[in-house]
Amino acid sequence: MPEETLSQKLANHCAALRLEQIPPAVIDAAKLHILDSIGCILAGSRLEPGRRAYQLAMVLSDHGGASTLVGTPARVNYLDAVQAMATAAHCGELDDIHGGAGTCIGGMIVPALLAVAEKYGGTGKRFLEAAIAGYETIARVGLAIDAPQLFARGWWPSTVCGAFGVAAAGAKLLDWPAEKIVNALGVASLHCGGMLTGGQEGATARNLAFGSAAKNGVLALLATEQGLTGPKLAFEDRRGFCATLSAAPRWEFLQNFGEYYLLEVAFKPYPCARQLHAGVEALLRLMARYAIAPEQIGAIELALPTQNAAMVNRPATPTLRAATLGSGQYVMAVTALRATIDLRSFEDEFLRSEKVHALMEKVTVSHNEELDRHFPKYWSGRVTVKLTAGQVHTEQIMAPKGESENPVTRDDVEEKFIGLAAPVIGEGKPRAVIDRVYSLDTLETLADLLDEIRILAPVSGES
Repeated sequence: MPEETLSQKLANHCAALRLEQIPPAVIDAAKLHILDSIGCILAGSRLEPGRRAYQLAMVLSDHGGASTLVGTPARVNYLDAVQAMATAAHCGELDDIHGGAGTCIGGMIVPALLAVAEKYGGTGKRFLEAAIAGYETIARVGLAIDAPQLFARGWWPSTVCGAFGVAAAGAKLLDWPAEKIVNALGVASLHCGGMLTGGQEGATARNLAFGSAAKNGVLALLATEQGLTGPKLAFEDRRGFCATLSAAPRWEFLQNFGEYYLLEVAFKPYPCARQLHAGVEALLRLMARYAIAPEQIGAIELALPTQNAAMVNRPATPTLRAATLGSGQYVMAVTALRATIDLRSFEDEFLRSEKVHALMEKVTVSHNEELDRHFPKYWSGRVTVKLTAGQVHTEQIMAPKGESENPVTRDDVEEKFIGLAAPVIGEGKPRAVIDRVYSLDTLETLADLLDEIRILAPVSGES
């Protein structure tokens, strides 16, 4: 009998996942990540890239279809809904991320599973199993190729790895046997990849590439159902996924299944590129500790791992939301001005603020070889604030807020979700969504949860 391929091993693992055998800590974390991801979809549906992705879905579907665009009354075609909702989930830069794998995960897995569940049904227990399978698959694939190294070459790890996880998650929700999951993974391997270019210009279609990766994962399921076949050696073939993208693939992540990487997936407390979170946290600590006012600041120096510094050192950033999300100069300046950072920090009031622009002139971003030693496990940052009066204050954050070593609490996740969801679905519904997500393992149907995040008419004056 021929040896199992890596796709077969991964598929067998996904097919065998049972909630009864999964550690309670993993199940609890999965529920929080599902809740967090739903909040990101809802908030993103009101941001420009998300709105435009929803509009594109309606145009592609000729303003008709059976799949809900979460947070709106609209229904569109199945694949178009997946692409649009995943685009919305990511465009606010609040979706979760596995640093070691360099991949945002929930922003693909959860929108896809919501669409699959609406179309085909399923229990809450199966939804949980499917989400865990998807998270584990994306993280393992990213770790196997050391996906963070792709950033320097212009590839976006999330879009490179995401279709595998979506395919695995959808197949699990549909209760497919391992041999069908193998084929779906093979089909997904033929439809992965997306470029990073355009971030500094503020190109909003970059978010659509993220959504397309989720759509391609669901496309792999549909293709499998129609009898199209994918490569069984998708990972280990010399022209396959791993050898193409990594000089030294780490095969153990695709065949040793003794631990759960979902526990390493970080929540994002701040709506900006994860590369900047350690810097934001350090700056906020310094401002609070020393009662620093913006007018006292003479200079802000942000030191990052070399690869992260190269991505976010953007002194000449256009005053566009999509560009400033990844600008170290803008993010540090607006945080210094407001002593906080939230979605409002990227609205025109601050994008065009002379005070923010003046502070940007005082921000420098540089690489630090000491921090390189801890990357990509830790996306660290060191901030030095020099005051006009001469004092110098420094703070270093090794693991930014949201990592397992610097965790958020359940209350933090709930507060974030309510803040993101209430403006879209109304003040009364977020708590009901929280309760349903926490009780997923007991739900015989997902209909009530889907109803809670589907709205019949625009909320809060939206048109």
